[in-house]
Amino acid sequence: MRLLERLRRNRSDREIRIAAVLVVAVAFLLLVAAWIPLERSRTRLSAQLPALRASLETMQREADEARRLKAMPPAANQQAPVAALASSPPVGAQVTALDPKRVRLVAGDAAFGTLLDWLSAAQASHGLRVESARIEALAAPGRVKADIMMSRS
Repeated sequence: MRLLERLRRNRSDREIRIAAVLVVAVAFLLLVAAWIPLERSRTRLSAQLPALRASLETMQREADEARRLKAMPPAANQQAPVAALASSPPVGAQVTALDPKRVRLVAGDAAFGTLLDWLSAAQASHGLRVESARIEALAAPGRVKADIMMSRS
C-alpha cells in the first residue's frame, strides 16, 4: 500500500491512467500469447482423436486374439507329416501332400463350415497356415468351390 501511495504522490492522474492501460495491455498480450499455442494444440489433438481411438480398438482386438491364441492348447503333433491330412479330407474335397510341409486342398462342392473346421484343425494339429486360397460360392447356400494351399513354416 505504501508503494502505491508513494507512486501516486509523485505521478499525475494522466500518468497513472497510462500506466494502468499499459499494465492491462501487457496482461492481455501475455494471455493471448499463452492462449494461441494452447488452442492450436487442442485443435491438433481433436483432429488426431478419431485415429487414436481406432488404433486403440485395433490394439484391443489384437490383444484379445493374442489371449485367445495363448489359451489354446499347444499342438502336440505339429511336426507330424502333413500327408496324414490326406486321409481325412472334408466331404467333397481332395487333399494332396505336395511335400512334407505343404498341402493342397481342392474341393468342387464342399460345405463351407466343414471346410473352415478342417482348416482350423489342420492349423491346430499340424501348424499349417493358409498360403493361398481361392474360394467361390456355389448356387446352393453354404456350399463352395475351393482351391487352398497350406504350408508349415
